[in-house]
Amino acid sequence: MGFKMKSKPQVDYVSTAIVYPNSRIHVGWAWECLGADWLVRGLKGLGRRTFFSTGTDEHSINVQKAAQSQGLSPKEYCDRMAQDIEKVLRNLHISYDRFARTSDLDHQRVVEAVVKKAYQKGDIYQAKYEGLYCESCEAYYTQKDLKEGLCPSHGKPPQWISEENYFFRLSQYQDRLLQLFQDHPDFLQPEFRRSEVINFIQSGLKDFSISRSTFDWGIPLPFDSNHVVYVWFDALVHYLTAAGLDLKLNASGQFDSQVFDERWPPHVHIIGKDITRFHCIYWPAMLMALDLPLPHRVFAHGYITIKGQKLSKSLGNGITPDEVTAVTGVDPFRYYLLAENQFAQDGNFDWEALIFKSNADLANDWGNLVNRSISMTRKYFPDQSLSWTGRVTHSAQIQASFEELLKELAHTLDQINPSAYAAACCARSRLLNLYIDQTKPWVLAKKGTPEAFKELQEVLYTLLEGIRWLAVFWRPILPVGMPDVFRQLGLDCPAEQGAFQSLKWGEISFRPNEPKPIYPRLEIQNQESEVRKD
Repeated sequence: MGFKMKSKPQVDYVSTAIVYPNSRIHVGWAWECLGADWLVRGLKGLGRRTFFSTGTDEHSINVQKAAQSQGLSPKEYCDRMAQDIEKVLRNLHISYDRFARTSDLDHQRVVEAVVKKAYQKGDIYQAKYEGLYCESCEAYYTQKDLKEGLCPSHGKPPQWISEENYFFRLSQYQDRLLQLFQDHPDFLQPEFRRSEVINFIQSGLKDFSISRSTFDWGIPLPFDSNHVVYVWFDALVHYLTAAGLDLKLNASGQFDSQVFDERWPPHVHIIGKDITRFHCIYWPAMLMALDLPLPHRVFAHGYITIKGQKLSKSLGNGITPDEVTAVTGVDPFRYYLLAENQFAQDGNFDWEALIFKSNADLANDWGNLVNRSISMTRKYFPDQSLSWTGRVTHSAQIQASFEELLKELAHTLDQINPSAYAAACCARSRLLNLYIDQTKPWVLAKKGTPEAFKELQEVLYTLLEGIRWLAVFWRPILPVGMPDVFRQLGLDCPAEQGAFQSLKWGEISFRPNEPKPIYPRLEIQNQESEVRKD
């Protein structure tokens, strides 16, 4: 068959593309990291072991130029930028296990090892290259790839480059790559992105450059110190480094690492749609050359746009995550990007839409549900704990709906569909609010009969239990506010690992604490002007 697909490893390895540190990260890449974080937290909730990596792609001419503009060496500049990027990711509560930088020493050794192996195998050779090259996206283009003579991603004219480089024999993997897509149609998702990649392969693959000799910011080729490894070969190998690839070859010439074998191949690479060619053609071919199993899936999400224009550092329209969270807080920002936008399609960032979505779903629907459920419990049962006494009237439908919710959420995680995940949780929040309107606890309290008292207990317990379940399910999207929900419920916040599977209806007694708003309403006025002041 010509390529390896391996059975599921012990650990679900999830990764994002790594970002150029040539300027501060914008909302578009944050969306990618949030999608991966939601997925990893959800998989943990299902009891799965996970490993999550992200990081920086530092060896590029763009980074070298940015460093020179600030009077710094590339390494000094990247150290500063990596620190800033990690600070932003931590503020967003991105739960990565490794932040891998292509300047890390272990990555340098891994790159040297894999390049040397591919060279010894005959998959790398030296030749002269002449062609069009876009520095902004570090990619070579043919004339037919351009739009009116400009780079299709950055709208800039590419440069004509002529130099002696080393090349990877991509062309000899064409048939095996087509076989990959035929045998594993779900390798690239969403499905509608497959045809573009397959058409590119069928049009005839050309060998691609894996080295440059015109600058020295990069990992030297182990067999020619006049060249450094070109950014895409360097960047794609980062996934191997982050997974823990052993730095030594065993006697049979294969990579040997127990940690690596537990994680590889990846559960999914989450990337932007503009780099599918590199992750679904170049990268699989490189892994075939190295005799390593291929990732199970690559998921290519859309762009985040503002008024239909792609967010881009080079276009100068980037909005940074910390500019937004300084106004809205972290959870509303996370919620808006993940719930409002279809991850498989292009999304949008709009201040008014963010504020409206947060107020409607988080402050009004969910926040109000928590507040009035706890308030009524404290009012009507001030000196006792509420326990599950069994169904008296009408809670069976609520319990069944919540038990079905777990299956729905597992499906959205499998489909990598965070907006459907959020919609399913919102539907249960609305169900509980409707349950309040239908059962009218205040009317039951006024009746004062033993039957009404027992029914009131059941209603309030059902509300609190539904809130507890939702607080568990909301954590992959809303990790900041949910611990406070548990505190208000009078409960310890459970560990994320296995939290979904551990839920059992009716097992908890409640004696809630005084409620307070989890997500205060946001004001629309002056939001954009506030950000501009920063």
